[in-house]
Amino acid sequence: MKKALMYLLLALGISLGVAFVGGAVISFSAGFIEGFNDGVNGVAPNGQTDSKTMILSSGMILVLVACVILNIVFLRLRYASYTVGRIPGEMHWRVALWLALAAAGLAIVYGMMYNPLTDSDEAVRSSYGWIKEHPLVSLSYLTLIEATGDLILFGGMLREILEWKHRPEIVIPVFGAVLALFTAIFSSPFLMIPTMMLATIEGWAYEYSRSVIPVIVCDWVFWIVMVCLMGISLPWWCLLIAAVMIVPGTYFAIKTMEPYKPID
Repeated sequence: MKKALMYLLLALGISLGVAFVGGAVISFSAGFIEGFNDGVNGVAPNGQTDSKTMILSSGMILVLVACVILNIVFLRLRYASYTVGRIPGEMHWRVALWLALAAAGLAIVYGMMYNPLTDSDEAVRSSYGWIKEHPLVSLSYLTLIEATGDLILFGGMLREILEWKHRPEIVIPVFGAVLALFTAIFSSPFLMIPTMMLATIEGWAYEYSRSVIPVIVCDWVFWIVMVCLMGISLPWWCLLIAAVMIVPGTYFAIKTMEPYKPID
């Protein structure tokens, strides 16, 4: 348990360090450019760099830098890994297929409950609008972020908690509830249910496989469907389609991995 907290504090420390140092540099540079390119009504002349554009681009670069550093630290120190785990190679495609089906169903539920393009926060609308307009670049960007988060949360923290107290029937739902709580605080309370469901499915996938790869597959498919459905109003009966995807997807994924799960 102490190691799990150490991993969390280490990840937060690296992320905050990159944010503070990079943020200071970006703020200074943005102020300098804003003063240098003082156009009409505060808009930079054509062909010159807009400070807002620079801040957005630099923010994305900072996140990428933080992800790279976190990967290097956690992999070099062997706090977590991207190993294939306990599942034989020939079974990977089956597990990935069923988990992708469940993740796609949850993305439908998520999309029906929340449309980020109509969010009250302008920054959220702008960010998701950019994701919608640049799907290939944004999905590659999100994949790196999700992979890094999965490496730390599942491959590091959840692994240590399960080794400390191997009671997955208790640990995994609580772990999912904590992640759902953060979603409610930083996003919307309505998204707690699909977030907890996704985190719980991913937690069981990690418990059975002892690999973050199935978790990354879940998040990758989830974001693909989310980007495709973003801004589309879905009818209520799509919930039935989502249920048909989530239930068998979860059941058969767990069933496929069950012979290889850790034994107490």
